[in-house]
Amino acid sequence: MKSNFFILSAPRSGSTVLTRTLDQHPEIFCAGELFHPTDKIYHPEWHFHFWGKKKKKGFSRKIFSAANYVNGYIFAAGYIKKFYVARKGNKPVRGFKLMIGHIKDFPTVWKYLRQHNLKVIVLVRKNTFREALSSFRARKTGLFHAQAGTITTEEKVYVNPSSLKRRVDQLEAIKQSILNISEGMNRIVINYEEFAAWQSMLNKIFAFLDVKEINMEPALNKTSGDDWRQGVENVEEIEDVLRDTYAHYLD
Repeated sequence: MKSNFFILSAPRSGSTVLTRTLDQHPEIFCAGELFHPTDKIYHPEWHFHFWGKKKKKGFSRKIFSAANYVNGYIFAAGYIKKFYVARKGNKPVRGFKLMIGHIKDFPTVWKYLRQHNLKVIVLVRKNTFREALSSFRARKTGLFHAQAGTITTEEKVYVNPSSLKRRVDQLEAIKQSILNISEGMNRIVINYEEFAAWQSMLNKIFAFLDVKEINMEPALNKTSGDDWRQGVENVEEIEDVLRDTYAHYLD
């Protein structure tokens, strides 16, 4: 039976390319982060309305967070219901991207999704070192995604080893949290590493969503190569800091 769904993920785990690719399927409408604090999302027409504008730091940011927690608590579950009831042309299956941080900020949304037994595409990255490194590199270069068909040159950047190690530790906990909170739900777990066999990975999702299996190219290109060392200036420093705990991620 066809069913609506959502993608549950952490940053830099492939959720953007998966969202945009699924949206190109003739039976699937897939939006980006409905609960992103800005409307710079995929399908901005479905962006949840926030009260005020998010500031980078300070008291005004705390006010923004508190106000929109109340906003979300009152209105967000109804907004999700409206999203799933709507139809885009003749596409019978609808989904959107929910980041792990949205669960804490919008608890009524999470309650709604669980109560209605929506299908969940759980997207995690086994190699959290590469996940963390991808985030650091993106912030340094300003290149978070590359359009399909474009050729990108991998720029070497300096990455603070201690900060990188802390982020890997955090992502290990986040990965486990995503798996734990989705346990028992109607889910399929996809590892980012499965993207290497792209069509096979998509076919698993098509079967899960009960839609037609068709060949599809990724909607976006990777911004880094397979060898992480090619894009980092201080390779030896990073290896020294991570070797004891995360040596299995380095090669």
